[in-house]
Amino acid sequence: MDESQFSEPTRRWLASGRHLEIEGKRVFLYERGAGQPILMLHGFPTSGYDWRGVIDGLASAYRCVALDFPGYGLSDKPEAYSYSLFQQTDVVEAIARELTITEAHIVSHDVGTSVHTELVAREQEARLAFRVLSSTFLNGSMLQDLATITPFQKLLASNQTLPQAMAISENLTANYIDGLKSVMKRPESLSEDDIVVMNDLIAYQEGNRRLPALSVYMRERYIHRDRWIGALKRTQRIQFVWADGDPVANVEMGRALAKEVPQAKYAELAGLGHFLLLEDPIAVANHVRDFIAKV
Repeated sequence: MDESQFSEPTRRWLASGRHLEIEGKRVFLYERGAGQPILMLHGFPTSGYDWRGVIDGLASAYRCVALDFPGYGLSDKPEAYSYSLFQQTDVVEAIARELTITEAHIVSHDVGTSVHTELVAREQEARLAFRVLSSTFLNGSMLQDLATITPFQKLLASNQTLPQAMAISENLTANYIDGLKSVMKRPESLSEDDIVVMNDLIAYQEGNRRLPALSVYMRERYIHRDRWIGALKRTQRIQFVWADGDPVANVEMGRALAKEVPQAKYAELAGLGHFLLLEDPIAVANHVRDFIAKV
């Protein structure tokens, strides 16, 4: 699918943001508000569209910036690209430079949490392009060994079953939304327009065919666990906001992270699933705002 085939709701979403040329790729950006910047890092396999409700709750006081990582949403989805978490982190740094952001709060979800941890690690090595003012992590399987991954993720994670996962990806748009809803506690929070837009976004530039390449993040989380969790142990101004009904990044993982990073503030949101930022954006925005106000 290309832009000419977008539905009316997707055209409106496209018009609400802009593209930046980053390292030879067009990266989509949604930005609202003024004040201290908040960088918002989305999860797999969705996009920065997930943050719009949270941004509505924060843009009156902060400059909220949500991007689509390469391979996701309205950003370019090249075939000849590895989609490593390190590459995605490079893109975030480049965007910060392009927007002249010298310091920012960061809020992340799902795969975005691992990009977030790499940003923190780089700051500790004195080689990050901006200063991290605070870190808020929503449900994300940073402790990959504790995750209860979905059947599709299991296929993506194994070389033996990867061909099967690739075949499913070819026609994923047929049951894409059902897959997202299956890990939510409040699937009704997705409006009809949301469903149309999210289907268009996964189909844009054959994004469904990029899912096997994007799934490299699961392996990287194992390989670089000490680097990324170690960075969290050494940082301050950090909080975890965890939905207690997430079947993937389960509540036991959130509690394990709280034990590994004892200086972090930890809160659980009852009755929400994996996409807590879609299911109750007001609650998420409130936790972010309250935490930022105290750092």
